[in-house]
Amino acid sequence: MEKYEKSVVILAGGLGKRLGYRSKAFLEYKGKPFIEYILEKVGNFKEIIIVSNEPKKYENYKNIRVVEDIVKGIGPLGGIYTGLKNSFYDEVLVLSCDTPFVNKNFLHYLGEISGNYTAAVPRSGKNREPLCALYKKDLIKNIEEAIENKEFRIVSAFDWDSLIWIDLEEFENSSEILESFFNVNTPEDLEKVMG
Repeated sequence: MEKYEKSVVILAGGLGKRLGYRSKAFLEYKGKPFIEYILEKVGNFKEIIIVSNEPKKYENYKNIRVVEDIVKGIGPLGGIYTGLKNSFYDEVLVLSCDTPFVNKNFLHYLGEISGNYTAAVPRSGKNREPLCALYKKDLIKNIEEAIENKEFRIVSAFDWDSLIWIDLEEFENSSEILESFFNVNTPEDLEKVMG
């Protein structure tokens, strides 16, 4: 299988506060950790990086680089920044470790995207999915400025002139893709998954 010339960065640095400080990457669905579901779906990308402040937890995962947040405590923006700074490839697919059901075919679609953009972000109506999106290293400067200005929302770093929106309504299975972005933040979410 031909591999995409892109890096995948899986953000696993969150504290999981609302889940009693449990590591979300290692929550299980049908006896398998969330992180393993995601890793199975991104095997056709050339490089996989996990951003985590507990690198020891990933010692058993081979061919994966684990890096710690360069700037800690600022949420996903810090993870994206760390991933972009550490990635070998210019184009980086960013995913969150708490989305085990993310649609594999949609990830393949993102793998195929190329062109002159700094970010390619899925959206549906007012919903944006910046944690299942593509980013280029060109965005590093914007992120550094946002961090300097203490603006930690991901959108604060967007270069609106070179941002591509991926409109999910244009996909035949748009509702299926949307549902696949479901992420686990609370005990209720976890219950829904296990349901």
